[in-house]
Amino acid sequence: MQRKTQTNEKIKKAFIELMKTKGFEHLSVRDITSLANINRSTFYAHYEDKYDLEKYFEDTILSELSEKLQDNLDTTMQYQDVTQGVEPYTVLTTIMEYVASEFELVKVLMNSNGTTFETRVKKILRQVIDQGLYLKKGNDKMERQIPNDYAYEIIVSGLMDTIKYWLSKEKPENVSTIVDIIMKTRYLSPYDLLGVDDRKV
Repeated sequence: MQRKTQTNEKIKKAFIELMKTKGFEHLSVRDITSLANINRSTFYAHYEDKYDLEKYFEDTILSELSEKLQDNLDTTMQYQDVTQGVEPYTVLTTIMEYVASEFELVKVLMNSNGTTFETRVKKILRQVIDQGLYLKKGNDKMERQIPNDYAYEIIVSGLMDTIKYWLSKEKPENVSTIVDIIMKTRYLSPYDLLGVDDRKV
C-alpha cells in the first residue's frame, strides 16, 4: 500500500510539472513515466492512459471536496452585519483549505479542462447552497425579484471566479485572507466594493 501511494505521488508530481511546461495535449505517458522515474508497466497498472489519469485526479478532487463539505453545512447561511466584522463560514473555510492543499493540481486541472472541471465544481457548490438553504429555511427559494437560476449563477460563479483568480496569482493570499475577502463580498454592494458613497451619486 505504501509503495502504491509513493508511486501515485511520483505520478502526480510529474503530471503537475508537465502540465505546466507542456500542457495536456502535448504530454505523453512516456513523459510522465520518465519524469516520475517509474516503468511504463507500473503506470499502466494504475491507469489506462493520460486521459484516465486526468479523470482520476478530477474525480478524486471532487469526491474528497464533497466529503469534506458534508459535515460543514451548519454555518452556510447566516446573515451578518459587515460593519461589525464577519465570521467566516466553516464550509467556505473548508473549501479554501482543501483547494490550498491541492493548489497546484487544481490549478493545472482548471487550466487544462477548465469548462468541464469547472462545471463539476460548480455543481458541488450549488448542492452546498441547496442543502444550506434547506437547513436554514426549509426550502431552496431565493429572492423573488430574481429567478432562482440567475441567483444561483450569481452566487456560484462569483465564488468560482474568485477561486480561479486566486489560483492564477503568482503570490496567492493565505487561506484566512482569501476567505475574509470572499466573506466580505457576500455582504458588500457594488457601491461598497468600489468605495463609492451612493448618497453622493
